[in-house]
Amino acid sequence: MTNIKEKLSNKGIWNLACTKTAIISIIVMATACKSNINSDFNIKNYGAKGNKEQLVSAQIQKAIDECFEAGGGRVYFPPGNYLTGTIVLKDNVTLYLEAGATLFASKEEKDFDTPFKVYKKNDSGKKGKGETPVLIYAKNAKNISIEGKGTIDGQAVRSYEDLKEVDGFIRDITEKAKKAGVEMKMYYKTKPYTCLVFFESCENIKIHNISLIESMDWTLHFKWCKKVFIDNIYLFSSLESGVNADGIDVDGCKDVVITNSIIETGDDAIVLKSTQTDTTALSCENVTVNNCVLTSTSTALKIGTETFGDFRHITFSNCVVRNSNRGISIVVRDGAMVENVLFSDITMETNRKHFNWWGNGDAIWIVLLKRSDDSKLGMIRNITMRNIVAHSQGTSKIEGFEGKPIENIELANIQFFMHNENYADKRTDDAFYSHDVKNLRVRDCDVTWNDDIIEPKWKNAFSFKQIEGLLLSGLSGKQAPTDSASFILLNDTRDVCIEHCRPLDGTTIFLQVEGAKSSNIILNDNYTENAEKLINIINGANTGIIRKL
Repeated sequence: MTNIKEKLSNKGIWNLACTKTAIISIIVMATACKSNINSDFNIKNYGAKGNKEQLVSAQIQKAIDECFEAGGGRVYFPPGNYLTGTIVLKDNVTLYLEAGATLFASKEEKDFDTPFKVYKKNDSGKKGKGETPVLIYAKNAKNISIEGKGTIDGQAVRSYEDLKEVDGFIRDITEKAKKAGVEMKMYYKTKPYTCLVFFESCENIKIHNISLIESMDWTLHFKWCKKVFIDNIYLFSSLESGVNADGIDVDGCKDVVITNSIIETGDDAIVLKSTQTDTTALSCENVTVNNCVLTSTSTALKIGTETFGDFRHITFSNCVVRNSNRGISIVVRDGAMVENVLFSDITMETNRKHFNWWGNGDAIWIVLLKRSDDSKLGMIRNITMRNIVAHSQGTSKIEGFEGKPIENIELANIQFFMHNENYADKRTDDAFYSHDVKNLRVRDCDVTWNDDIIEPKWKNAFSFKQIEGLLLSGLSGKQAPTDSASFILLNDTRDVCIEHCRPLDGTTIFLQVEGAKSSNIILNDNYTENAEKLINIINGANTGIIRKL
């Protein structure tokens, strides 16, 4: 009996000990949860009502400052509408917008009257000093984030007015549009020209889940930053009126990842730049863009045109591009080196837009230029584009600078579907055209023209001028369904190998060669039964330059 009582007594003590342990655990967990809750700095506790009528810049800034002084945490926006001017994000602080919370940019210029403004040299949308108000700003900050399922709204307003001046970059296009009877009007921004987010010289940045809409200027601008992670965001501005409302601008940054996002914007969707402030410009390196859906009235995936610093080790992959004025482009105007860039696994639809937008409804444009006569001439090399399906209205082009070709360019497994243009000022001729390139490889690429509506200016499927070292392998298609065109055109091009190519039924000329500088052209194992004429040599080309293996 004694042993039984002792056992029961010991069991009771054991149960009591277990109960006490459980209670202590619950208290510890509750304390931890309470501590976590207290790490949130709820802006309503600072006097923000969330009714949009109240300007809450000061309240938000106080919450950020106290969060920073406490060592970091979340500045929490519960559901509501919050109106603000410039706010400054600091180390270890996350802005967290709950679902149902919207942060509105003030439409009063005085609410942005702070020292924190963007300076962007050579931004065509800026006049005078080129200063742009900023809604959310940070400089030299570390471990900063904008997260949540809420929205940041720039409240952009634009006006449709007569053309005030001609953009020099598209002067010829503008003149042709005018002669074709296109209305010479466009949308212009109204002040304040607010940029929604501008982070400068910051490190370890996260933008996650948030929606950003109707920025007046560039939406997300990262300048000279390191370790930038953008994931699962939705970004929108008007396709018709959103001038200068770029989606994401990666400007002289290193180690950047952009994934799983949907961007629909009036200007470039995702664009890498290297702007110059005073005499400083930094390179843009180690950037990957993956799994995004993009729509742009300008270019969906772009490098340039501000190219004062170099660009290298960059990939764009697994993206869908719809209803954009241009699919992918590299435009070097300021002396940069662009190298080691990969575009892969992209499906795109490109359509002509209003004349003031840059782009011709083209899938691809790679070009080396000089912004002015005094500009340094840059270089583009080691670029690969592969596994692309492109439904386009414009000519895809790869263009070096006369006397200084770009180098080592490869296109592989690209399908070009050519559709008629929807504007009176017709611009398209060839499906694909390239000039001034050294070592160009085009493999397993197809051209298909829309036979239902034929544009009178359509010409060749593949056209090359002043190329040194050209490999054409496994090409398929035919010339446009018009006269005086060919499947492949070579002009002043040398050291060429054309192999395993297959012109389709209806091909008039398989290969046309022009220019006295054309030389050393080898044909090997091509399937030319469908071509009415195999080779046509004109305009000074020598008949002895072609060999068949």
